[in-house]
Amino acid sequence: MVASACGLSIHTVNTHIKKIYEKLQVNSVAEAVVKALNQKLI
Repeated sequence: MVASACGLSIHTVNTHIKKIYEKLQVNSVAEAVVKALNQKLI
């Protein structure tokens, strides 16, 4: 859904997500949300 809305390929979006996870040092959306909540980012 994000890829089509932005005019990108699914591969490009997946690559960006993977790099974000690496920077956050998480492995899933759930871990990313928990980390963001703990750090009061959201």
